[in-house]
Amino acid sequence: MNIAIINSAGFWPMGWATDETSQQDTIQTLTRLGVNVTVTEVANVDELVSFLTTLKQEESSDSYLIWPNAYEVFLDQHSNQKAWLADIIEEHGFALIGNNAEALRNVMSKSQCQRILSNHRVPIPAFLSVDQSLLDDAVLLQQSLETHQLSYPLFIKPHNLSTSKGITQDNVVYCFDTLYEQVNLIGKNFGFPVMIEEYLPGQDITVSVFMTGDSPSTLPTYYDTKIYDDPGAVLDHSIRMRDWDDGKWLRVVEEPEVLEAINEVVVPAAIAVGIEGFTRIDCRFDRQGKLKVFDVNGLPGLELPFSTTVWQMIVKLDKHDQQFAFETLISLVVYCAALRYNLNMSSAIKTRAEAFIFNKALNFEVHETA
Repeated sequence: MNIAIINSAGFWPMGWATDETSQQDTIQTLTRLGVNVTVTEVANVDELVSFLTTLKQEESSDSYLIWPNAYEVFLDQHSNQKAWLADIIEEHGFALIGNNAEALRNVMSKSQCQRILSNHRVPIPAFLSVDQSLLDDAVLLQQSLETHQLSYPLFIKPHNLSTSKGITQDNVVYCFDTLYEQVNLIGKNFGFPVMIEEYLPGQDITVSVFMTGDSPSTLPTYYDTKIYDDPGAVLDHSIRMRDWDDGKWLRVVEEPEVLEAINEVVVPAAIAVGIEGFTRIDCRFDRQGKLKVFDVNGLPGLELPFSTTVWQMIVKLDKHDQQFAFETLISLVVYCAALRYNLNMSSAIKTRAEAFIFNKALNFEVHETA
């Protein structure tokens, strides 16, 4: 089994690995799981096409999976124009690990993602996307809040950022004056448009979804933010950046009624936006007890042990062995892609992934290799 990891110069911060050091864990894990790994970095479309063309000439090119570590790549070395990495990879006939460019476009813009989910009858919080011109017209802004059935308290957040950037407890607002101040502040600091959402008081639930054939596999966990006095507090950026077990925790969702609500909402959300590989979806219960999706991740982080998706697996496997948990997660990610394109995979990946999918006993003492 062959996997080529493609990094895109200038776009590391939005990748599933944000630097070469953290990426080494994935490379070493893939090698232990019986995969031949190639890694390259491209600065622009020409370099990407050159690499793919060379790869295509190999006798084993049909067995390659390409793992893009970015959404985009620069068009050329002389401009800031960008192209979608996954589009170009698929145009050259290669199979992808992760999601295609259409799905990534659907989820990169939070308002676009929410509109798609709503059109597919996936429950979401009511929302309004505010640009500078709407903020400058207080009367129209008030009217727009009413039109979108937004009543206080409300939640303000940046439009296209991840890892809770721009989020503090001050983002929950209870009157128009404070709302105006927060929208203005976030717009100046992180850019417009700014999202205004119905505030969901329930605890944060984050669910990894692996598209494993007809029955996708899910890994649902709570963010257990014990550092806050308010159980409905939002997960702010300062807490997200802490180490696990230092003011932030994850625990596996076990309550049958919550699992039922997750099953009814989360997989349809993934399908609605076109997820074909894996994703992580964030949701909360509203004031009426209805589960609503508020974020879908296109490239969930896979950095050991910091990334949420990684820690979910560590918690799921009772922290017996972080490396073993990471191997299981990487196996699932690759398994989804191999299944989607009907490609052969190493026996270690197949065994490890299917042990998780079918809830088989996992041996924590023996790390299988191909």
